[in-house]
Amino acid sequence: MCRWKDKGEPLPMMVIQQIPVKDRLPGLVNTYGMDKVSAILAKAINRALSNFNLRVGMNADQVMELSLQLIDSANEDQLAFEDIMLFLDGMIKAKYGKVYDRMDIPTFFEMLEQYRDERHRQYVRFKDEQNAQFKSSGDQNRSSDDVTSEKDQFRNAMKNYMQESAKKS
Repeated sequence: MCRWKDKGEPLPMMVIQQIPVKDRLPGLVNTYGMDKVSAILAKAINRALSNFNLRVGMNADQVMELSLQLIDSANEDQLAFEDIMLFLDGMIKAKYGKVYDRMDIPTFFEMLEQYRDERHRQYVRFKDEQNAQFKSSGDQNRSSDDVTSEKDQFRNAMKNYMQESAKKS
């Protein structure tokens, strides 16, 4: 988990860059099956929810339904398991809103949407920086593909000029 953080702040851009699509939730479902992936997610969600003193918590069926809905919605922006873990860590630290006395599926998804928005903002900022760096590097296209012939022509012209200059002197 520390791998995806810097000074305690989550780094969703590192998750986006370093985790291949086949290792994100939709790919894991294709590889290992819906039951295994949803069970792992349910365990992680239960572990996070155990940090709250909830008057009205979620029962096992609701947590399993939540994990299945998470997998279903992960196709929208290719969420990885690491994204969910970063989100759950931030949820415990109240980065996406306070959890008072109850937790249900809509409340969970409202908080998850804040994480997704932040993740998207970082992605757009990263792409904008990449484009700015690309533009500042200048035009990479050459005006001519036949550079060798142009060099030879320039050298011959300089040679002729120098020979003519030497004859006149």
